[in-house]
Amino acid sequence: MNKHVCFIAPYQELVELGKQANRILGADIQIKPGNLENGIMVAREVLRNKTKVIISRGGTASAIRREVDIPVVEIKVSGYDILKALYSFRETIAPIGIVGYQNVVTSCCSIAEIMNIPIKEYVLSGTESVNWPAVQKDIDEMIAQNGIRIIIGDTVIKNLKLRNLEVRLITSGLEAVIQAFEEAIQILRITELEKEKRKRFQAVLDFVHDGIVVANEKGTITFLNPLAEKVFLVKKEEALGKNIAEITLMTRINNVLNTGMPEIQQIQELDTSTIMTNTIPIVVDGGIKGVVVTFQEIAEIQDAEQKIRKNLHSKGLLARYSFRDILTCDPRMKKLIEVAKEYARTDATILIEGESGTGKEVLAQSIHAESSRASEPFLAINCAALPPLLLESELFGYEEGAFTGAKKGGKMGLFEMAHKGTIFLDEIGEMDHHIQARLLRVLEEKQVMRLGSSKIVPVNIRIISATNADLKKKVNEGQFRIDLYYRLNVLHLRTIPLREMKADIEYLALYYIRKYNELYGRQIEHLSSEVLDFLKEYQFPGNTRELKNVLERIVLTAKSDYITMESISFIVQELSSLNDTTQTQLEDILSGTMLEIKEKVIHKVLRQENYNKSYTARRLGIDRSTIERYIKNSERQ
Repeated sequence: MNKHVCFIAPYQELVELGKQANRILGADIQIKPGNLENGIMVAREVLRNKTKVIISRGGTASAIRREVDIPVVEIKVSGYDILKALYSFRETIAPIGIVGYQNVVTSCCSIAEIMNIPIKEYVLSGTESVNWPAVQKDIDEMIAQNGIRIIIGDTVIKNLKLRNLEVRLITSGLEAVIQAFEEAIQILRITELEKEKRKRFQAVLDFVHDGIVVANEKGTITFLNPLAEKVFLVKKEEALGKNIAEITLMTRINNVLNTGMPEIQQIQELDTSTIMTNTIPIVVDGGIKGVVVTFQEIAEIQDAEQKIRKNLHSKGLLARYSFRDILTCDPRMKKLIEVAKEYARTDATILIEGESGTGKEVLAQSIHAESSRASEPFLAINCAALPPLLLESELFGYEEGAFTGAKKGGKMGLFEMAHKGTIFLDEIGEMDHHIQARLLRVLEEKQVMRLGSSKIVPVNIRIISATNADLKKKVNEGQFRIDLYYRLNVLHLRTIPLREMKADIEYLALYYIRKYNELYGRQIEHLSSEVLDFLKEYQFPGNTRELKNVLERIVLTAKSDYITMESISFIVQELSSLNDTTQTQLEDILSGTMLEIKEKVIHKVLRQENYNKSYTARRLGIDRSTIERYIKNSERQ
């Protein structure tokens, strides 16, 4: 610890005394030579090395004290030191010149008077930098006018040109140096203890969940913590020293200053929020010396309430999959996993594009499980599975009475439930335009508002979205907001269809055979090479999801432990017919003119959507009026 103390010695004898003092005290104080201006340069240098206490002497100590803002311990010039310097001149008749700072000069004058030694003194100012040319001129005039042949002083005389004169430096003894060293060590110890106490106290004030403001009896701010800075939208440096009325409309402070009566749990409206305050007077010896105000944002209190409710819902909301659950031997897929792991280390939004069944949600859950939010909720919702109003109420929640059928007490939305965690929005391309606008606000403002509420609730969530549609095309056709697209697509991943990873088909097939064996108590050991080749050639439009379904059916219907094409002939026929049907349908649809192709596609999707024109239009990314126009054209024909 003593390495944080530095002794700047104005002359060489003091350097040696400093070394002796170190040995006697067992200290490890730095010792560096330096007098006056040179001593100031040394002080600046050691400050950069985290020196916390400086020791020096006389004029050097005074000069250093003006330049630094750390404690400077001065080696005292004792009466014995002055007496030793003056004693040999006790019979002198001509005046002796005394040069130095006030404390040294005053002590010299007192002892010289007792010893009846005539003196002429010159006192340097200790409060400002020394103009040495002017001092030299004054000293020369004093010497010439008084016939002075002897000059006595502290270290400042080393900075003067004193030719043809006897010069005597007032030196310090070992005892004075040891005393200064001990004082410096004690100051350092006390400083460190106070610093530690201050840091502990500061940490408490900075990290409590309440905002804290302290003002003096005039209402001038003397302290505010980071939460108060955030609520009042002001920096500490700007607020300190200002009247609290300039920072906030917390008018109750003046009332407490005037009455001395505390006010507890008062609701106050600010420009940016509503807070609940406790204002306590600081009373010293019966007088009011200031106030301490602690406060919480009402939104934070409500948020704490919501967290309790969220914890009740949080069971089952954690991610079930991690990157270890993604089985692959394909180099492209392994590279995709590595990129996803890098993305997991950030909080940026991610857009995952890929065909249905390619594991977009598994990838999203894995990213969450690898992130710093892993212990927080993971929630997923399919944006295409719910009508717009229901989807909006699920995402944002609602207040009691917000709409017909709203639950008593209202309902927390998924955004609130996912606070500090991750929400996965699947089939984001099917989201209604109105909800897209609200989602954009969540991304930009990190706030949500329940249906039927006027209260804004801050949320800290990461959004991962997914789509099997061409989102850029939807943007170009006006079906998806371009600003939302760019906010969702900060980071991008594209999953790989199973048909492009032939090696994975065999790898996954063997894995799921083992898994379903254990699940259903079967003992299938092998798939014939013909079966594996057939699976590799099949296109798997449903990707991994379809592969799992096929393998589960194989395990459940197998009659032996060795699977051949013959033993699964009905599955082979079904899959082959699906391939043929798909190809035939595609060829049929693509025959004819462009107008005829469009009509065929619209009618096909209409049948799949039970002739719901709105759903058909949304799925095809066109207007409802376009659907109706093509239907009328068909009827005319």
